[in-house]
Amino acid sequence: MTGPPPARSGTEHAGGGEGEGRAGDDADVIARSLDEPELFAGLYDRHARDIHRYAARRLGEGAADDITAETFLIAFRTRDRYDTARRLARPWLYGIAANLIGKHRRTEVRALKALARTGHDPVAASWIAR
Repeated sequence: MTGPPPARSGTEHAGGGEGEGRAGDDADVIARSLDEPELFAGLYDRHARDIHRYAARRLGEGAADDITAETFLIAFRTRDRYDTARRLARPWLYGIAANLIGKHRRTEVRALKALARTGHDPVAASWIAR
């Protein structure tokens, strides 16, 4: 995937405006998706562009694709623990994305420290071996 997730016709949500009225339905979508998993796509349609933009500002476009995908995968897998008293899922999704961004940065820092300490770059080494 390159670039932000495509918005589906009539369902995009860009941080306010038209989508705000439907945003209150997030908890209902999540609750109903427990029995009908395909309904979770509506949550993706509403929030994926915003999550992608958030991740891209912090990590760049390439990593943002992965962060966005993983955010919604985690959200889908843990939707049974979502507090449906919270009607808007956006803070929950941003929290998941923020955790993933932090994990990504920590991994990069560890790799850079290992490279500085050993002088061995496993990525470059694999290309040299080929």
